[in-house]
Amino acid sequence: MKRFASLLLLAGVFLASATALHAQEEGKEKKGFKIKKPNLKLGEKIGDLAGNMMTAKTDDLSLVVLKSSMICGFYPPEIGTSESKYLPEGTVEGDYFVGVSLMKNEGMGMYKLLGEVTLDGEPLEYMGLGSYAAHFTEPITTPKTIEIKSETGQEASITLTPIAGVKILSVNGDVSLPVLDLDEDIVLEYENPEGVEDTRLRVSLISDVAGARALNHFGDFPSGKAGKNTITIPKESLANPEIVGQLNVGNFNKGENYFILEREVVTEPDQMGPEQKLDAVATAEIKVRAYDTKRCIVKGKQDDGLLFSLNVSGETAAGVGYEAYKPNANSGMPLSMMDNLGLISFTLTGDTYDQESDTRSSSWTVGGTRYTRTVTTTTTYQFPQLPSEQWQAMMDLAYNQVLAGLQSEFEMTSVPVSEITGTADYATLFPPKEKNTYKTISTTYGGTNRVNPESLGEIFGSVSSNMTSDVPLVRMMKESGTDALLTLKLDLYVAGNSDKKIVLLPYLSYAIEGRDENNANKAVTYANGVITRSTGNPFNGDLVALSPEALADACSLDLLVEGLLESLRVLQQKEIELGFERIWNLGSSSSEN
Repeated sequence: MKRFASLLLLAGVFLASATALHAQEEGKEKKGFKIKKPNLKLGEKIGDLAGNMMTAKTDDLSLVVLKSSMICGFYPPEIGTSESKYLPEGTVEGDYFVGVSLMKNEGMGMYKLLGEVTLDGEPLEYMGLGSYAAHFTEPITTPKTIEIKSETGQEASITLTPIAGVKILSVNGDVSLPVLDLDEDIVLEYENPEGVEDTRLRVSLISDVAGARALNHFGDFPSGKAGKNTITIPKESLANPEIVGQLNVGNFNKGENYFILEREVVTEPDQMGPEQKLDAVATAEIKVRAYDTKRCIVKGKQDDGLLFSLNVSGETAAGVGYEAYKPNANSGMPLSMMDNLGLISFTLTGDTYDQESDTRSSSWTVGGTRYTRTVTTTTTYQFPQLPSEQWQAMMDLAYNQVLAGLQSEFEMTSVPVSEITGTADYATLFPPKEKNTYKTISTTYGGTNRVNPESLGEIFGSVSSNMTSDVPLVRMMKESGTDALLTLKLDLYVAGNSDKKIVLLPYLSYAIEGRDENNANKAVTYANGVITRSTGNPFNGDLVALSPEALADACSLDLLVEGLLESLRVLQQKEIELGFERIWNLGSSSSEN
């Protein structure tokens, strides 16, 4: 048996790069329907080399994330995706596969087990890249159990249950060779068997990227009731595929292509029953998939092309600049779907002391002697050193003002900060940096930690190949009952304004990350943004030391909050114009034909 692609079994950062590196060799094509296949054997070798370098050996299952997979009916291998290069000889459409990949929970890469991996008592073949798999030419009708045992005696097992497939009946009313125009909606008619009504379906077309060929997902939706279903996939979905980049990277192949419908059932750790024995491993995920495929012709062009990310910028009436951005609709969730928010981090840093020097020289000659005079003028800008409690009081005003604005704009609820900081995983974040001198202030609000790593040690220490939803941020949201986490960072810089008055120049950045509760808690982004002001407010030094409101005014708080809210309003309007709402509501209007 040839190696079965880890691309069938793994997910995450490595696989994203591997997809771009592994190219498909020229292969056999079915008569009458040929697809051009890239032939970049060098790219394949580079991908293999990178994978081997990222694969270590271990006998400690506590370091391992298990990503198990069952495929109940593979798509046609002649499509020539990069992963199909690794399929066993003789694989045909409809074959079944079972496998597991051992990913690193800390650090980037995979593990080869020092021990044994079996399927129903029979050894599973090691395919490379931390993956073990088996190929079946007959349908799997009963559960399959993968057993893992390390040389040190640690054991784990996963039982995978096959799912019913899904059948494409027609695409755009065509049952043979549909033509898809990228500037038009797609009408899909499919048959959904009984027993899988509560699953999700995904649709894909083929894209070639850097010599690699991959299924490029562009829409997912609930499978709906048993029987015949019809759904309209909006044309905007075609501009928001999963694989996308600058310069039109991720375009669907024009001409001959394949329309692929995929059922996907993902089981997270907190959904697993007692048959799953996983105490020895860091975490695990079970993914079961089934495919149906229809040959098609792709033509046309999206009017606005592929959307890599959504970016808006502008300036408020008060002269505050803003920029807001998010990924395309594949993982950029509409702001209207943000229901319950919690603050995960609010940090403040300030450079409260600055000294500038200006040196000027003049020269003249008297009696054959040249004289030079040099004058240096030093200007010192100093914001008063305030008690840490005063900064905390100002941050409390800031947080409550931001929260009130978000609740008013988006009709969402919130949880107290303590609900987030009190979760079991909150300690995995980075500790605050506290400093208060006459030159600088650095603090965090309400006992919050930092979300983003800053030092090299923190950056490398935070890297993980755990691309399941069983990660600290998602667990925090689950435990606190939120679907969105807010990060705020306020930076202040002392300076002089045009009137030679000392002011604080503010720079506020924010991020709202969340989860899609309806789709295996998929990580999503609601918004990221920055708000800045090139001028500041003059202040009374004695007053800012006594009044949090005066300190808030010195920090331009009201203007910053209005800039944040306006940036989100503009971002949301652009979401609506570009079809984000329509894409994320896909499936709500499914009806029987």
